[in-house]
Amino acid sequence: MREREISLKNELWDKEIHRMKNNHFRELIGVKLEEIDDGKAILILPVSKKLLQPNQVVHGGVISVLIDSVIGTAVRTILTDHHNAMTAEMNINYFRPVSKGVIKAEGKIIHKGGTLVVGVADIFDEEGKLLATGRATYVLKSKKQ
Repeated sequence: MREREISLKNELWDKEIHRMKNNHFRELIGVKLEEIDDGKAILILPVSKKLLQPNQVVHGGVISVLIDSVIGTAVRTILTDHHNAMTAEMNINYFRPVSKGVIKAEGKIIHKGGTLVVGVADIFDEEGKLLATGRATYVLKSKKQ
């Protein structure tokens, strides 16, 4: 890997770690950054009892948060410091439940336009089985100076 690529990855990593420290909801449920690159991200989430619904499987809302979070993280890798991105639309297909272990969320950008960015995410269990997949659209907004 070239020096510039390493420098870019380190910068993306540092920015996202700082952002995650200020994202108290992610902290509350235990989401952690595993990997980040230009237009891509991987997050992990250890399953705990507090994430389970009454049937003792991870609540679907937790999976939704992971999909939004991992795609949002991927979106931030391609933004300038002068823009924010907000979720405008998201859809999810749930395939199988999970009740233990570590969940992995892999997200990437599939389209960037002038005002919209679209990303996709897959959610896996520890064995690599696909739990859910999702797509989200984000609106780009200029930060107010």
